[in-house]
Amino acid sequence: MTYIVDPINNKLIDDEKTFKKKEVPVRKPGAVPPKTPTIQKFKNGGAPVKPREETFNERLERLLYEYEDGPKPKHYDNPMIVASENFKQPPKKFDNADPSSYPSNRNQRQRLTTWDLMVKSAEGNPKEMKEIRDVLKKSYNSNPASLTDKELKMIGKFKSKAPKVELPKVEPMIPITFNRPTLPTPDPETERLKQNYLRAVEDTRKEKIKNATTGLAYLLGGFPIK
Repeated sequence: MTYIVDPINNKLIDDEKTFKKKEVPVRKPGAVPPKTPTIQKFKNGGAPVKPREETFNERLERLLYEYEDGPKPKHYDNPMIVASENFKQPPKKFDNADPSSYPSNRNQRQRLTTWDLMVKSAEGNPKEMKEIRDVLKKSYNSNPASLTDKELKMIGKFKSKAPKVELPKVEPMIPITFNRPTLPTPDPETERLKQNYLRAVEDTRKEKIKNATTGLAYLLGGFPIK
């Protein structure tokens, strides 16, 4: 009896027996490998799996683990089982001065992992979307800065952050008025002399008219009146 090495199963097999290749289960096209995390399945196009809130017993186990040095619960690292405090709660805005807003923080990580999935799942479902909006409204009332622009739009509180353009102030035009020049009041003495001169000129004119229309000058054809 002779033996040969099976390169697939890495063992000796009887040379006289028929060699059989180990059958490997065939997956459907686009299927993800077995034991793939639920979140990854959802991202790869699998059926969406909604996160759920931890049960009462699970919550007790978690609190004992976190505050009383109890054993670590089996569900503690399951991304689809969310602590009651984080269930249906939006994540905090990242703040360098606030460690609870870091993705490494378990509460923040749970909210980051599940919030977008829950909002996406609520689309087209008025009842679930109302619950989402109620949560956002409570967050807005306590801290408006904690909401993103997208979340503000969901509750009708978004305001554009574009800088307000102020038009330059134009002063009203003052109408231009022209005043008639005021003539100086004539000096009484100068006015008297002017009137005497005008009377003398008028008397001379009348005398010329009289001489031109009477006597010898009239008979000879008169004199031109100037």
